[in-house]
Amino acid sequence: MSAPAPGDRVAYAAAFLKNTGQFTGSGPQRRGTFVKIWESNPDFGRVKWDDFEANAPPLALHWGEDYVADAREHGQLVHIKNIAKVGSARFALTCAGA
Repeated sequence: MSAPAPGDRVAYAAAFLKNTGQFTGSGPQRRGTFVKIWESNPDFGRVKWDDFEANAPPLALHWGEDYVADAREHGQLVHIKNIAKVGSARFALTCAGA
């Protein structure tokens, strides 16, 4: 499995959603743009989620304003194995290889 390329549209991978029981709600609908691999740990990447601003207030309460400022500027950190390029086999919930 290779990491998405900068600019790719991504979503949570089907296997991640299935393993965490996210069949409904906002998780399966979430989409974003892959920014880059995180320099400090290549297992993680930065994603600018389309719905970030709607989620920013509770994130600030839980993680702090500095976290929100960093995520707003650079994208949120997500484990590469938990995201997939929209339209790929790993993206499809019906894919046996997900």
